[in-house]
Amino acid sequence: MEYKDITFQRFVTKEEEGMYLTVPFFLDVDASRMEISYEYDKSISILDFGLNDADGEFIGWSGSNRSSIKISERACSEGFFPVPLKQGEWQVLLGAYKVPQGGVTVTYRVRAAIKELKLLKGDIHMHSRGSDGNMTTGELAFLAEKEGLDYIFITDHNNYAHNYELRSTEHVTLIPGVEWTNYRGHAGMLGIKRPFQDFMANSQEKAKEILAKARDAGALVVLNHPFCLDCGWRWGMDSMEYDLVEVWNGGLSIERNQKCLEWWDLQLKAGRRIPVTGGSDFHIIREGSMPGLPCTCVYAMSNSAADILDALKRGRSFLSISPQGPVMEMESSRYLPGDEIEAESSVVFQFSNLKKDDTIHLIWDDGEEEIICEENTMKVVRCIPDKKYYRAEVRRQLWAGTQRVPVLISNPFYTRGE
Repeated sequence: MEYKDITFQRFVTKEEEGMYLTVPFFLDVDASRMEISYEYDKSISILDFGLNDADGEFIGWSGSNRSSIKISERACSEGFFPVPLKQGEWQVLLGAYKVPQGGVTVTYRVRAAIKELKLLKGDIHMHSRGSDGNMTTGELAFLAEKEGLDYIFITDHNNYAHNYELRSTEHVTLIPGVEWTNYRGHAGMLGIKRPFQDFMANSQEKAKEILAKARDAGALVVLNHPFCLDCGWRWGMDSMEYDLVEVWNGGLSIERNQKCLEWWDLQLKAGRRIPVTGGSDFHIIREGSMPGLPCTCVYAMSNSAADILDALKRGRSFLSISPQGPVMEMESSRYLPGDEIEAESSVVFQFSNLKKDDTIHLIWDDGEEEIICEENTMKVVRCIPDKKYYRAEVRRQLWAGTQRVPVLISNPFYTRGE
């Protein structure tokens, strides 16, 4: 992790005692989190501390009882709002409560963690007691951390009350979500607290309007389990706009998920660029049902909600059977899934958490290459062909005598000009 350190001082005169002052500093890096500490001679003076962000908005006040605070978009010290760490002029708010006759110097130190690409594992489809789950949002966060997840969306049915009580933990980012639930299909609405005013739709026109308004408000819309026999998407896959498709749902049979995967591959062949996701559809703990079964692994610039949502929308992700399942890392971050790249560009795949006799499949619009795994880690270097798309799967025989099924599915690379 790289850091940007900023140190500055303010001399407070006796004449300024009883006044509120601003002390500016400039943040000139894209930061994921920031710690601000300050020190002065507390034996002879009392100075209070507060903070305005780069937009000039007040984000908190701590008085004089602390010596440091932490700020990020996902979590912060008590008494302060979580905010994006925008570049620009921030302001320390200095309360000159008690100042000695000769004045006092206060030294401020800012340490900003510079954003860097990281691989995060999460679940975009979970339910709490706000609908038909049996856990609180806090209990879900605790369970997600135990399962090795970095982020979760809680997507209760036609309900967003839970979004107002979400609190990210030290290790898990909690992001607002809703599963818009209609008798003709379900759609996740991700990233905003209140994606609709009225969920009821009895016509295709109304359903289209609800999804459009959610997207206009900033939500990512994902069609959930569209080929489920009981609650699949019956509005038509091309009838309205959406951002993502859930091709792997933890509550569905392998056959239903495979049908969605086959549909998606046909869309890619036709030139459509639709990012895919996977989610556990977790409600209660039972055999075969836990958070992160499957999980969506994203390449994001930080663990903030904004960066995770950006990665999902751009398709910078792959799906894995579990947080301990196969992983596809890119040796160089120059190219990532979802990117548009020049044909014949060299890409280095690093697969790990494999099992002997797993097969890696590199798939493009009119062909496929199969590689048999001999080790639990494999490096594969390929030049991306001049095709519409190029993606990877890892397939495994989960039970003796059965066919291999995907345990990893990547979003594609796309070649320019297609």
